[in-house]
Amino acid sequence: MVFRDTTSERASSVQDYQLTCTDFINDISKDYKDWVDRYQLSPPESEERKERIDSVAVTTSDWISNYGLNIKKVDIIMNDGINKMAEYTAGYPFDYEITVGAAKRFIKQQLQKIALTVTAVPRQGRMIRIGDYQKGQVFLISSEKEIKYTASNESFVGADILKDMIVLETTPCERGDLVSITVVVEEIQDSYVTEKRGYTTLVLLS
Repeated sequence: MVFRDTTSERASSVQDYQLTCTDFINDISKDYKDWVDRYQLSPPESEERKERIDSVAVTTSDWISNYGLNIKKVDIIMNDGINKMAEYTAGYPFDYEITVGAAKRFIKQQLQKIALTVTAVPRQGRMIRIGDYQKGQVFLISSEKEIKYTASNESFVGADILKDMIVLETTPCERGDLVSITVVVEEIQDSYVTEKRGYTTLVLLS
């Protein structure tokens, strides 16, 4: 999901746009929590998803205030947060995690290549692989600069366990740049995709 806000063209300042977008993040987090209620999950599962949505809303708002130094950076952070909240709303029917070093989801690292470790384990009797974000687009990558990536071909073939690395080249980037990436993983049974989920990571280069 990518949110395009025409208010960015009408904002009188970056600070004004920051406030508009943090208000939007807080508002949409309530909508996502309402969707969680509609799923009629067990109370513990419902509460856990809502807590994660709240956590994303708080962290996203903080990052907008601290690192959204221009309109584009604010948009990257805001859309990243929207994606994360949508992912937690849907939940994960299988184990799935992406880390950069020991960190995940919101990451700060020195200006160097971004190495994302992708780990996913399907449910019994199924296989797992990296899938396309959408037709003709492998990953959703948002940055002020053009970012190239490398990933092994084996990651896109079904396996019992997925554990591989995606490397993002940051040569064009500068300190303070932000890179958001959504990686979709597909669970397969009898050659059919039964479930697919995205995992969004935001990296601040310092």
